[in-house]
Amino acid sequence: MKPTIHILPEELCNKIAAGEVVERPSSVVKELVENSLDAGATQIAVELEAGGKRLIRVTDNGCGMNRQDAFLSFERHATSKISSDVDLFNLTTLGFRGEALASIASVSRLRLLTCDNDDGLGHQLYAEGGRIKRAEEAGRPRGTVVEVRNLFFNLPARRKFLRKEQTELGHAADVVTKQALANPQVSFQLTHNGRSLLDLRRGKDLRERISALLGRSLLNDMLAVESTADKGLSVHGYISQPQLNRSATAHIYTFINGRYIKDRVVQHAVMEGYRHLLMKGRYPVVVLFIDMDPAQVDVNVHPTKHEVRFRDQAQVHDFIAESLKTALRPADWVATAHAPTEMRRIENPPLLQSQPFPVSEAPPQGPTAAGHFALKADNRLQDRAHGAREGAFVEVASGLTSVVREEISDLQYPLPGSRAEGFFSRLQILGQYHQSYILCQDEDDLVLIDQHAAHERVGFEALRRSYCAGDIPSQALLFPEILELDFNSSAALQENLTELTKLGFDIAPFGGNSFALKAVPQILDQVSISRLVVDVALELARIGRAGQLRDSIDDVLILMACHSVIRANHALTMTEIKALFAQMDAIDFKANCPHGRPVLQRLTLADVERLFRRQ
Repeated sequence: MKPTIHILPEELCNKIAAGEVVERPSSVVKELVENSLDAGATQIAVELEAGGKRLIRVTDNGCGMNRQDAFLSFERHATSKISSDVDLFNLTTLGFRGEALASIASVSRLRLLTCDNDDGLGHQLYAEGGRIKRAEEAGRPRGTVVEVRNLFFNLPARRKFLRKEQTELGHAADVVTKQALANPQVSFQLTHNGRSLLDLRRGKDLRERISALLGRSLLNDMLAVESTADKGLSVHGYISQPQLNRSATAHIYTFINGRYIKDRVVQHAVMEGYRHLLMKGRYPVVVLFIDMDPAQVDVNVHPTKHEVRFRDQAQVHDFIAESLKTALRPADWVATAHAPTEMRRIENPPLLQSQPFPVSEAPPQGPTAAGHFALKADNRLQDRAHGAREGAFVEVASGLTSVVREEISDLQYPLPGSRAEGFFSRLQILGQYHQSYILCQDEDDLVLIDQHAAHERVGFEALRRSYCAGDIPSQALLFPEILELDFNSSAALQENLTELTKLGFDIAPFGGNSFALKAVPQILDQVSISRLVVDVALELARIGRAGQLRDSIDDVLILMACHSVIRANHALTMTEIKALFAQMDAIDFKANCPHGRPVLQRLTLADVERLFRRQ
């Protein structure tokens, strides 16, 4: 009887392996540039034709190869970078599996020209469809040139899946951009159809490379991040201020030990750092490097090596998120926040002498101004016109919003003009526009402040601080709800029952992969708790942290804050404005409301003069 199982021919095996390594021209660029970097190159030139479909040529000044190594480099799983399983979990190089050249050669016409000495005597090999057709000596300086022509010439079905020339060029240029960001000490050149697209000299630091690749104008809105934890874990790089954001994650560049990754845990940690600072659907500009012990991260879990697995992903996640929050928290940049016109403030402007427009200092009738400020907020909390859902947490809200009332009544107004004041308190108040926006002067600049957004941030921070400080009240369910989970979610939930108990849940195992939900946080009694717990379990399995639970609690607190603070179309006295400004100076993340909307906009004197054609 003829066997049904048979050994695949070597040529077919190479093509199958190429399907994992070589998806499109940019995959070839990535593998070849990584090899150049591993070879110690300080100069790398990438030349493309037809988006890389016709030609990809990568030239470097690395260590090069001798004749024997040049031949071995075309063999599958032939590498100089690991020799044992110990090395596999202590990787310090970008490439290590020895598949790149063999896979690329199997689906292209490839020429390798390399030299490992200063005599100029090198070697040239030509391969077609994975078979070496010609080998000869050739002269060239130390380094390597790999020339890949007619990608997928022997796989027409695969070639049909390639996109238009400009699309493929965009992917290849993105690869070069990522490698150039990760290696500012290396010069990069990128040409397409003979036209130079990138010419990056060896930079002194990351800031200079960011300027060259992402634009010098971005640097004005970027903050430096540098933080170190135990066990060699550290992060450094640059992140954007909240007002600099994008509509997609394309400008989030994250690297592990110099290797670009697009990992869900790291991406989640970055967005956690910007929690309540960006509007929904907006993403920051981030160039972030995470350095850690290679033994603590496995980079060999994905064919493209873009995803990794951390030994302690919760620790890495929390460290990254907290590092970003620390950089964003001081909000010193609030003083230079500017309008979306991208017009910058004038350096060292002359002091403009002017008096503020009169704003009534008279307190309202009845209670004190501070008390009136809080009572107005408390009254709005009970306004059912803003949604029936609010009634579900009025009792909890009434207790928490008393924090806002107490903080306002205890305010000590700073003396105007005192340099010890915070940014908001030292602003010169000009008046109120449309009973919604506070107009102020900061030296030569005109500053507009959204009063509702500002007080919403104050209220939210007070509510969250109060909520997290004490025991979280639970609401027992009349009948326990049985939750049935899959194995992964069940295991993750079981491991994190203690954390969920601290957050006000009472969940007990109910046999197998089922759990009995007996009590929930009182503040969430109108949320779809069963679905929330299932989602939290899935997230615990995926990320290691219950971010969705924090989001749900924060959403309720934001809604409470929104309904318990002053609104637009509300006249404020000077005393109330000063009280609001003093509160703003006492909190973090003061430039954005909890929804991510900006609190203030700035117009420089030059901006105003341009409006009146004076410039």
